[in-house]
Amino acid sequence: MRNNLSRTRAALLNSSIASIGQIATLVMQFVARTFFIHILGQQYLGLNGLFTNILTFLNFAELGIGSAITYALYEPLATENRPQIAALMRQFKKWYQYIALIVAIGGIILTPFLPYLVHNQATNFVNVYVAFLLALGNTVASYLVSYKRTLLIANQQGYLNTINTIGYSLVQQIVQVVFLLLYANFYLYLFIQLLFMVISNVHVSHVVDKMYPYLNDYKDEQVDRNTLSYFKKNIVGMLSSKVGGIVVNGTDNILLSYFIGLDAVGLYSNYTLILNGLTNVLNQAVTSVASSVGNLAASRGSQEKQKRVFYNYYALSTLLVLFATVGFTAFSSTFIRYWIGSRYIYTQLPLFLISLNFYFQGIRQPVITYTNAYGLYWYARYKSIFESVVNLVVSIVLIKFTGLGISAVLLGTITSNMLVNLWWEPLIVFKWGLKKGYLKFMLLNVIYIIIGIGMLGVIVYSTQIVDYNNILLNVATTAGFELLMFVIFLVATRLFSADIFNLKSLLAKIKR
Repeated sequence: MRNNLSRTRAALLNSSIASIGQIATLVMQFVARTFFIHILGQQYLGLNGLFTNILTFLNFAELGIGSAITYALYEPLATENRPQIAALMRQFKKWYQYIALIVAIGGIILTPFLPYLVHNQATNFVNVYVAFLLALGNTVASYLVSYKRTLLIANQQGYLNTINTIGYSLVQQIVQVVFLLLYANFYLYLFIQLLFMVISNVHVSHVVDKMYPYLNDYKDEQVDRNTLSYFKKNIVGMLSSKVGGIVVNGTDNILLSYFIGLDAVGLYSNYTLILNGLTNVLNQAVTSVASSVGNLAASRGSQEKQKRVFYNYYALSTLLVLFATVGFTAFSSTFIRYWIGSRYIYTQLPLFLISLNFYFQGIRQPVITYTNAYGLYWYARYKSIFESVVNLVVSIVLIKFTGLGISAVLLGTITSNMLVNLWWEPLIVFKWGLKKGYLKFMLLNVIYIIIGIGMLGVIVYSTQIVDYNNILLNVATTAGFELLMFVIFLVATRLFSADIFNLKSLLAKIKR
């Protein structure tokens, strides 16, 4: 099926629906988390967070091929090469079946060792084996039709996948809350999660089969040799990228659980719930245009046009991340105080580091999106190894030999971003994707980093002066910080280049 939407319209549609859906999901997650905390308690919350990080490690089996598969589909979709699309989808189906099997076996092997990951704390309040296997089943099921979801995303129809994912997620959480009120059972809570994953898979599979009936044709068609060669070459880059992502994003709760205990995981997970919600909203807005970027590259758009699109994309994405980061830093403690109580609030240093880490991860996303859209995994093969080593070493040393707690873990991630990611990832994009202009971009990158650190420092320091128990005053202060940030950002960006982030032109395009 040909997608008749223009790249601009497709990007806007995907981003809009994805962002609205994620906001609705975020609201429902807070409702569900509130009932979860009050009914099951913080230890169950910590255990659930630990399961999430362990399953992130098991996702290593995916090898990061999801993004590579999306890239491989861009050109045949752009040229309407149906035989090649059908051949690719058969190949991807086979790969994902193997991945699901590997994840299942890995999870079963890991299950007996679960109690050893909890710091000096009994787990007799739950059968961790049964609970983990239910959570594992949800992860395994998520792989079974991933290749069909990828086809929608690659063809700039990610909004259909979003509607499916968000819709079933909302209903799932409503059902989970109802059954928590009725039975207060953690196993049932996890089973409902697994059940709705299966139902969502069946539905999206039916939608794709109906939209792309030719996928079952061309059974003798083989995947193009150049595409297979691309996968063989890039598997090392995809593997190292997956390792880096797992170590950086998948170790926080495991380190906290092992060195401190489940209560620390539970406390941190309340902040990560907010951040994950914001991240999902931002990522849907930022990465939903990846298929349009890939389509532009596959259509051989001029280098100058690609670079102009990149700079505007990066500036707008960074502005959205800054809005989210400033709002989180200024208002999260007040929100948590009114939501679940003052004892769940972090002090100034953890709050600053959590916000800074969130900001660094956010401003990396546009560059990562271009890395994926241009298929530059091979060139990132060493970057992720250095990133993961720095992150893990700094985190373990600080958490073991200082009393910093969660701050130690966050400093490990921030250090790896500063020393590795924030200069290496743009180098890959500009050297092998956009071809030139790296030093100029790094100047803009440094400007945005300074703006972010300065704003967060001022906001966190203001908590010593402003009475954040007064919610109306906090709302007014947050709005003031947002306005200040916007003015500083706009002035700095326009001074850097008058061609970037032209509000008049942007508003005209949105109006059209």
